[in-house]
Amino acid sequence: MDLDKIDINTFLNRYVEFVDKISNYYSYESNIKHLLYLIIPAFVVKYDLKNEHIILNTFENVPIVITGTENKIATAAFSRSLSNTSTGYKTDKFVLLNEYKTASFLNMLDNIVHEYNHAVNSVNNELSWDDTYIKMRTGICYSLFDKKTLKYIKKTEELPLEEILNTYQSSEIINIINSFNKYKIDNVEFNNALYTLNNEIGKDGFTSTSYEYDSIITKELINNKTFTPTICNLRFKGLIEDIPYLFDNVMGRDGEYQRLNKLLSEVHELELKYSTATLFKNRIINELKTKTSNILSIIHEYDEKCIYK
Repeated sequence: MDLDKIDINTFLNRYVEFVDKISNYYSYESNIKHLLYLIIPAFVVKYDLKNEHIILNTFENVPIVITGTENKIATAAFSRSLSNTSTGYKTDKFVLLNEYKTASFLNMLDNIVHEYNHAVNSVNNELSWDDTYIKMRTGICYSLFDKKTLKYIKKTEELPLEEILNTYQSSEIINIINSFNKYKIDNVEFNNALYTLNNEIGKDGFTSTSYEYDSIITKELINNKTFTPTICNLRFKGLIEDIPYLFDNVMGRDGEYQRLNKLLSEVHELELKYSTATLFKNRIINELKTKTSNILSIIHEYDEKCIYK
């Protein structure tokens, strides 16, 4: 969506009544409401006006909940519960803000954008099942539940790559919001928020520090012009079963997408292990180096074999 071809004030004002409605319904505080005035238009710019209904339905049906925990490690989450009703399986969805009073303007914006981007990319084909599991999709990752008891079992190994992609897209959306500063905005509340954002981001644009190490080691893959547009399109549409085949087809052998995700999952576990370890830290570092080297090797081979990169 090209902002230079539209009237920016008309476009931003298009969502004011909608934000006011959901803010009144969920009793959002004014600072949340003022952020949503800018976040929702930026999502529409990112995913195009033709998908506006998905964006608005997500923000309308996934409320923000301030938990009051002020957790500076797990600062936010896209949370869902699964139930079995008379009409079929059902999910209740929330964006949880675990850091609120102590969060900076930019951190709160990043948290809200990041979690709603998970939500928007989980709308289509959210639930599927077989004889054993109910599978709840979050982007390219699944949460598995026991089909008989609905007890949560685990997340699949695509979780780190899902977070890497989501972090990348969240940065894109925040930079879209910041780009509104280029235009003459009439609304004083919008101007105040944009001024604050521009001062916190600076001249080089915003890059989220969420999943920082994982994002650094996969940078070549995320910058690949075949991989990221393709996987993000399938992720939004909920057609993620096609992804392993497409990745393995480029690599010329089966199982490489699965191998990459297994290594990324192991690296993430080692990062968590290192952060709490008091002994054998060098051993953990050596394991991290080996697995990181294997990840980089897969990614570099994929990049080399892509025609369009």
